[in-house]
Amino acid sequence: MSAEQAVVKEKTIAELASESAESQERTQTPDIEITNVSKSFEVGRSTITVLKNLSLKIYPEEFIIILGPSGSGKSTLLNILLGLEPPTTGSVELKGTNITHMKTDKVAKIRYKVYGIVFQRADWVRSFNVLDNVTLPLAINNISKKIRRQKAAERLKQVGMYDHAQYAPTELSGGQQQKVSLARALINDPPIVVADEPTGNLDSVSAEKVMNTFKELNEVFHKTVIMVTHNIDYVRYASRTIYVRDGAIIEGSDQFKK
Repeated sequence: MSAEQAVVKEKTIAELASESAESQERTQTPDIEITNVSKSFEVGRSTITVLKNLSLKIYPEEFIIILGPSGSGKSTLLNILLGLEPPTTGSVELKGTNITHMKTDKVAKIRYKVYGIVFQRADWVRSFNVLDNVTLPLAINNISKKIRRQKAAERLKQVGMYDHAQYAPTELSGGQQQKVSLARALINDPPIVVADEPTGNLDSVSAEKVMNTFKELNEVFHKTVIMVTHNIDYVRYASRTIYVRDGAIIEGSDQFKK
Protein backbone atom coordinates (compact mmCIF):
# COMPACT_ATOMS: atom_id res chain seq x y z
CA MET A 1 0.00 0.00 0.00
CA SER A 2 1.39 3.40 -0.98
CA ALA A 3 1.73 6.25 1.54
CA GLU A 4 -0.99 8.13 -0.34
CA GLN A 5 -3.36 5.15 -0.10
CA ALA A 6 -2.61 4.84 3.63
CA VAL A 7 -3.53 8.48 4.18
CA VAL A 8 -6.77 8.04 2.24
CA LYS A 9 -7.62 4.92 4.26
CA GLU A 10 -6.80 6.67 7.54
CA LYS A 11 -9.01 9.60 6.61
CA THR A 12 -11.83 7.29 5.67
CA ILE A 13 -11.61 5.50 9.03
CA ALA A 14 -11.56 8.84 10.85
CA GLU A 15 -14.59 10.01 8.89
CA LEU A 16 -16.47 6.81 9.69
CA ALA A 17 -15.65 7.18 13.39
CA SER A 18 -16.87 10.77 13.30
CA GLU A 19 -20.10 9.74 11.59
CA SER A 20 -20.60 6.98 14.16
CA ALA A 21 -20.18 9.44 17.04
CA GLU A 22 -22.61 11.87 15.44
CA SER A 23 -25.14 9.06 14.92
CA GLN A 24 -24.81 8.00 18.57
CA GLU A 25 -25.41 11.57 19.70
CA ARG A 26 -28.56 11.80 17.59
CA THR A 27 -30.09 8.59 18.96
CA GLN A 28 -29.10 8.97 22.63
CA THR A 29 -31.45 10.86 24.96
CA PRO A 30 -29.65 13.65 26.83
CA ASP A 31 -29.53 13.64 30.62
CA ILE A 32 -29.78 17.43 30.47
CA GLU A 33 -30.76 19.78 27.68
CA ILE A 34 -30.88 23.56 27.80
CA THR A 35 -32.16 25.54 24.84
CA ASN A 36 -31.61 29.26 24.17
CA VAL A 37 -31.00 29.98 27.85
CA SER A 38 -30.23 33.50 29.00
CA LYS A 39 -29.96 34.81 32.55
CA SER A 40 -30.13 38.43 33.68
CA PHE A 41 -30.13 40.07 37.10
CA GLU A 42 -31.54 43.43 38.11
CA VAL A 43 -28.99 45.46 40.07
CA GLY A 44 -30.43 48.80 41.04
CA ARG A 45 -31.63 50.36 37.83
CA SER A 46 -29.33 48.26 35.69
CA THR A 47 -29.83 44.88 34.06
CA ILE A 48 -26.78 42.63 34.04
CA THR A 49 -26.85 39.74 31.58
CA VAL A 50 -24.75 36.84 32.87
CA LEU A 51 -25.67 34.14 30.32
CA LYS A 52 -26.40 34.80 26.66
CA ASN A 53 -28.54 32.41 24.61
CA LEU A 54 -26.85 29.14 25.59
CA SER A 55 -27.84 25.75 24.19
CA LEU A 56 -26.26 22.56 25.47
CA LYS A 57 -26.88 18.81 25.66
CA ILE A 58 -25.22 16.55 28.22
CA TYR A 59 -25.44 12.81 27.58
CA PRO A 60 -25.35 9.82 29.97
CA GLU A 61 -21.91 8.79 31.27
CA GLU A 62 -20.10 11.85 29.96
CA PHE A 63 -17.45 13.54 32.07
CA ILE A 64 -18.12 17.20 31.37
CA ILE A 65 -15.79 20.00 32.41
CA ILE A 66 -17.37 23.47 32.36
CA LEU A 67 -14.27 25.63 32.08
CA GLY A 68 -13.94 29.37 32.30
CA PRO A 69 -12.34 32.25 34.19
CA SER A 70 -13.90 33.87 37.24
CA GLY A 71 -16.98 35.88 36.27
CA SER A 72 -17.51 33.99 33.01
CA GLY A 73 -20.97 32.74 34.03
CA LYS A 74 -20.09 29.09 34.59
CA SER A 75 -21.45 28.91 38.16
CA THR A 76 -24.70 30.56 37.05
CA LEU A 77 -24.93 28.00 34.27
CA LEU A 78 -24.45 25.24 36.85
CA ASN A 79 -27.21 26.64 39.07
CA ILE A 80 -29.58 26.60 36.10
CA LEU A 81 -28.63 23.00 35.22
CA LEU A 82 -29.39 22.05 38.84
CA GLY A 83 -32.72 23.88 38.85
CA LEU A 84 -31.54 26.10 41.70
CA GLU A 85 -32.58 29.16 39.73
CA PRO A 86 -34.70 29.56 36.59
CA PRO A 87 -33.42 31.07 33.36
CA THR A 88 -34.69 34.48 32.31
CA THR A 89 -35.43 33.04 28.86
CA GLY A 90 -35.11 29.59 27.34
CA SER A 91 -35.86 26.09 28.64
CA VAL A 92 -34.23 23.43 30.84
CA GLU A 93 -34.99 19.72 30.55
CA LEU A 94 -33.74 17.19 33.09
CA LYS A 95 -34.10 13.51 32.22
CA GLY A 96 -36.77 14.44 29.68
CA THR A 97 -38.79 16.60 32.12
CA ASN A 98 -39.10 20.33 31.50
CA ILE A 99 -38.28 21.99 34.84
CA THR A 100 -38.14 25.57 33.56
CA HIS A 101 -41.33 26.78 35.22
CA MET A 102 -41.79 23.96 37.71
CA LYS A 103 -42.51 24.80 41.36
CA THR A 104 -39.50 24.89 43.66
CA ASP A 105 -40.56 21.95 45.82
CA LYS A 106 -41.12 19.72 42.78
CA VAL A 107 -37.73 20.63 41.34
CA ALA A 108 -36.15 19.85 44.72
CA LYS A 109 -37.63 16.35 44.69
CA ILE A 110 -36.30 15.71 41.18
CA ARG A 111 -32.92 17.13 42.12
CA TYR A 112 -32.71 14.80 45.14
CA LYS A 113 -33.25 11.75 42.93
CA VAL A 114 -31.06 12.79 40.01
CA TYR A 115 -28.12 14.78 41.38
CA GLY A 116 -25.32 14.30 43.87
CA ILE A 117 -23.67 17.68 44.52
CA VAL A 118 -20.17 18.48 45.80
CA PHE A 119 -19.23 22.06 46.60
CA GLN A 120 -15.84 23.70 47.02
CA ARG A 121 -16.17 23.73 50.79
CA ALA A 122 -18.20 21.10 52.64
CA ASP A 123 -20.48 21.98 55.56
CA TRP A 124 -20.43 19.57 58.49
CA VAL A 125 -22.50 18.99 61.59
CA ARG A 126 -19.58 19.21 63.98
CA SER A 127 -21.19 17.04 66.64
CA PHE A 128 -21.53 14.17 64.12
CA ASN A 129 -18.80 11.81 62.99
CA VAL A 130 -18.03 11.13 59.32
CA LEU A 131 -20.54 8.29 59.00
CA ASP A 132 -23.43 10.30 60.45
CA ASN A 133 -22.59 13.33 58.31
CA VAL A 134 -22.81 11.15 55.21
CA THR A 135 -26.25 9.89 56.28
CA LEU A 136 -27.78 13.38 56.49
CA PRO A 137 -29.56 13.49 53.08
CA LEU A 138 -31.34 10.24 53.95
CA ALA A 139 -32.14 11.39 57.49
CA ILE A 140 -33.82 14.51 56.09
CA ASN A 141 -35.98 12.23 53.94
CA ASN A 142 -37.01 10.02 56.90
CA ILE A 143 -35.05 6.90 55.90
CA SER A 144 -34.54 4.56 58.85
CA LYS A 145 -31.29 4.83 60.81
CA LYS A 146 -30.25 1.27 59.99
CA ILE A 147 -30.65 1.71 56.23
CA ARG A 148 -29.00 5.10 56.06
CA ARG A 149 -25.98 3.92 58.06
CA GLN A 150 -25.66 0.88 55.83
CA LYS A 151 -25.75 3.03 52.69
CA ALA A 152 -23.32 5.55 54.20
CA ALA A 153 -20.86 2.74 54.92
CA GLU A 154 -21.15 1.54 51.31
CA ARG A 155 -20.48 5.00 49.92
CA LEU A 156 -17.50 5.58 52.21
CA LYS A 157 -16.03 2.29 50.99
CA GLN A 158 -16.67 3.41 47.41
CA VAL A 159 -14.50 6.52 47.87
CA GLY A 160 -11.90 4.81 50.06
CA MET A 161 -12.84 6.54 53.33
CA TYR A 162 -14.56 3.80 55.36
CA ASP A 163 -11.57 3.52 57.73
CA HIS A 164 -12.32 7.12 58.80
CA ALA A 165 -16.03 6.58 59.47
CA GLN A 166 -15.72 7.30 63.21
CA TYR A 167 -13.53 10.38 62.82
CA ALA A 168 -14.81 13.92 63.12
CA PRO A 169 -14.76 15.49 59.63
CA THR A 170 -12.59 18.33 60.91
CA GLU A 171 -9.89 15.80 61.83
CA LEU A 172 -9.43 14.96 58.16
CA SER A 173 -7.27 16.62 55.52
CA GLY A 174 -8.87 18.80 52.87
CA GLY A 175 -8.69 16.01 50.28
CA GLN A 176 -10.18 13.49 52.68
CA GLN A 177 -13.01 15.87 53.52
CA GLN A 178 -13.83 16.24 49.83
CA LYS A 179 -13.97 12.45 49.46
CA VAL A 180 -16.39 12.30 52.41
CA SER A 181 -18.40 15.09 50.81
CA LEU A 182 -18.50 13.00 47.63
CA ALA A 183 -19.68 9.96 49.62
CA ARG A 184 -22.53 12.10 50.97
CA ALA A 185 -23.38 13.25 47.44
CA LEU A 186 -23.56 9.59 46.36
CA ILE A 187 -25.72 8.42 49.27
CA ASN A 188 -28.86 8.17 47.13
CA ASP A 189 -26.99 6.61 44.17
CA PRO A 190 -27.75 9.52 41.77
CA PRO A 191 -27.06 9.08 38.05
CA ILE A 192 -25.44 12.53 37.81
CA VAL A 193 -22.64 13.87 40.04
CA VAL A 194 -22.05 17.63 39.98
CA ALA A 195 -19.03 19.40 41.45
CA ASP A 196 -18.46 23.14 41.75
CA GLU A 197 -14.71 23.89 42.05
CA PRO A 198 -14.24 20.78 44.26
CA THR A 199 -10.44 21.12 44.37
CA GLY A 200 -10.31 24.88 44.84
CA ASN A 201 -9.02 24.65 48.42
CA LEU A 202 -6.72 21.65 47.94
CA ASP A 203 -3.02 21.21 47.32
CA SER A 204 -2.01 19.61 44.02
CA VAL A 205 -1.50 16.09 45.43
CA SER A 206 -4.89 16.04 47.21
CA ALA A 207 -6.57 17.58 44.15
CA GLU A 208 -5.23 14.84 41.88
CA LYS A 209 -6.56 12.13 44.22
CA VAL A 210 -10.00 13.75 44.22
CA MET A 211 -9.97 14.08 40.43
CA ASN A 212 -9.04 10.41 40.05
CA THR A 213 -11.99 9.52 42.29
CA PHE A 214 -14.33 11.46 40.00
CA LYS A 215 -12.81 9.73 36.98
CA GLU A 216 -13.40 6.33 38.60
CA LEU A 217 -17.03 7.25 39.29
CA ASN A 218 -17.41 8.06 35.61
CA GLU A 219 -15.56 5.13 34.07
CA VAL A 220 -16.17 2.33 36.60
CA PHE A 221 -19.53 3.27 38.13
CA HIS A 222 -20.91 4.88 34.94
CA LYS A 223 -21.94 8.18 36.52
CA THR A 224 -22.45 11.30 34.45
CA VAL A 225 -20.02 13.81 35.95
CA ILE A 226 -20.31 17.58 35.53
CA MET A 227 -17.56 19.71 37.01
CA VAL A 228 -17.14 23.48 37.04
CA THR A 229 -13.57 24.75 37.24
CA HIS A 230 -11.25 27.52 36.11
CA ASN A 231 -8.27 25.12 36.03
CA ILE A 232 -7.43 24.08 32.48
CA ASP A 233 -5.21 21.25 33.77
CA TYR A 234 -8.33 19.21 34.52
CA VAL A 235 -9.38 19.06 30.88
CA ARG A 236 -7.37 15.82 30.57
CA TYR A 237 -9.90 14.06 32.82
CA ALA A 238 -12.92 15.04 30.74
CA SER A 239 -14.63 13.34 27.83
CA ARG A 240 -15.85 16.79 26.74
CA THR A 241 -15.11 20.34 27.83
CA ILE A 242 -17.49 23.29 27.55
CA TYR A 243 -15.57 26.56 27.56
CA VAL A 244 -17.59 29.53 28.86
CA ARG A 245 -16.47 33.14 28.47
CA ASP A 246 -18.45 36.34 28.96
CA GLY A 247 -21.68 34.38 29.41
CA ALA A 248 -21.42 32.44 26.15
CA ILE A 249 -20.22 29.00 25.13
CA ILE A 250 -17.21 29.45 22.90
CA GLU A 251 -17.65 27.83 19.51
CA GLY A 252 -15.38 24.82 19.16
CA SER A 253 -15.30 24.07 22.89
CA ASP A 254 -15.03 20.38 22.11
CA GLN A 255 -11.47 20.87 20.89
CA PHE A 256 -10.49 21.06 24.59
CA LYS A 257 -10.45 17.27 24.99
CA LYS A 258 -8.18 14.90 26.84
